[in-house]
Amino acid sequence: MKYKPKSEEFESLAGVNIIPVIDVSLVLLIILLATSPILNLPGFEVKLPKAVTAESKEKNISVSLSVKGEMAVNEATVNETTLIPALQKELKDKTDFLVIIRADQGVAYGKVERVMELTKQAGAQRIAIATQQEEEKQAKPQ
Repeated sequence: MKYKPKSEEFESLAGVNIIPVIDVSLVLLIILLATSPILNLPGFEVKLPKAVTAESKEKNISVSLSVKGEMAVNEATVNETTLIPALQKELKDKTDFLVIIRADQGVAYGKVERVMELTKQAGAQRIAIATQQEEEKQAKPQ
C-alpha cells in the first residue's frame, strides 16, 4: 500500500490551453497574407518594362500577355476569342474596377493595343498598363 499525503494531492486540468492554437492561427494568417498577391498571377512569366510610377492599392483585374502569345485574366488562361467573355465575367457589377494589362516588354505594341481594344469592348471603364518599379534617380550633391 502506497502512502499519499493528503496535502499534496493534485487536481487534473479540465480546460484546454488555447494560447498555442491562437499562435498557430496568427502565423498561418500571416503566411496567407504574404502569399495572396502571388496567387493572382498566371502560370507564365511576364517581364514588365521599367518606369517610375505610383503603385495602386485599389481592387483590380489583371490581364497578362507573354512573349509566346499566352494570355490570362487574373490566373485563368484565355485566348483572343475568350478574352472578352472572361473579362465580362470578372467585370460583372464591377465596372469601376481597374483593369491592369501586364504585357511582357518583348510583346509587340500592336498586340498590347489589340488587348486594350478588347478590354474596352468587354466593358472596362478604367485601363492601366503595368510596369516594373524603377528607382528615381537622385541628384548627387556636389
